Amino acid sequence: MDFSKQNSLFYPIIKCFIIGLIATLPNKLFAQRGFYTPKALVIPLHDEARQLFMSVGWGGGLDLNLSYAVTNKFAVFGSSTVNMGSRPGVTILGSSYTINKNDYVLKGGFGYFTKIDTRFFEIFEASFGAAISKVDNSWYFNNYREGIEYTYAKYNSLFGQINVGRKKTKTEYAVGVRLNYSKYGQFIFFEPNASSAISEYHNVKGLSMDPVVSFSYNLGKVKLNSQIGLAVPLGGPSANVIDTYISYDQQTSTTNQVAHTEKMYLGNVLGRLSIQYRLGFGKK
Repeated sequence: MDFSKQNSLFYPIIKCFIIGLIATLPNKLFAQRGFYTPKALVIPLHDEARQLFMSVGWGGGLDLNLSYAVTNKFAVFGSSTVNMGSRPGVTILGSSYTINKNDYVLKGGFGYFTKIDTRFFEIFEASFGAAISKVDNSWYFNNYREGIEYTYAKYNSLFGQINVGRKKTKTEYAVGVRLNYSKYGQFIFFEPNASSAISEYHNVKGLSMDPVVSFSYNLGKVKLNSQIGLAVPLGGPSANVIDTYISYDQQTSTTNQVAHTEKMYLGNVLGRLSIQYRLGFGKK
């Protein structure tokens, strides 16, 4: 038995799996209280006209990505992510919690691609698009369910992105960076058992720069892909916050509101593990 051939076959698959596991792990570590939920970059690496890439994966939710090369230079893409249900998690400090989610992200745009001749990369892509996101979650520590917290937010994003990559016989790799601007239409934080029952955030907006690395292993027209990166906040604009305090005295309640400002940093960890299928309707 030729073990060298077996190693050359399984090592890229294991590498892809490990990167993907690391990429999706931060969603367990940082999921609670999350009000900013950027998703992984769409990096199809088109190299000819009439290519259709379809992928299903997990990256902060179950997602579906589609990208189609309309010509040999231009493509359109769309993506949807749904994150629903209840699941356990662990904080960085090791405390266990339960989070209930009902989130979604819808994203679409268009892009330009071309072949380049450099030492490490052979494909260049640039794209622009927009996204709408909803965050609707609640969470609590398992040993203190009375401390449940709720977050509800809706925001829109505009982004520009560039990718470079190389395709080999069995593997592909790419790096990309996205500049993302987001503005919130709604943002409410609700903690029923705290003295401040409701916090409403206004004028929440900001920029993030999202660098990622991507690695794929090809099995014919099927591709196993993993991606990991960061959404790095560019500054922390001040948001206007109104805290509503409710106090009870026998059968009456008193409501007071306090306004203040708070720095908001739009950052997170990006990750995705997916299976992609390629269809080519043009000539090879």
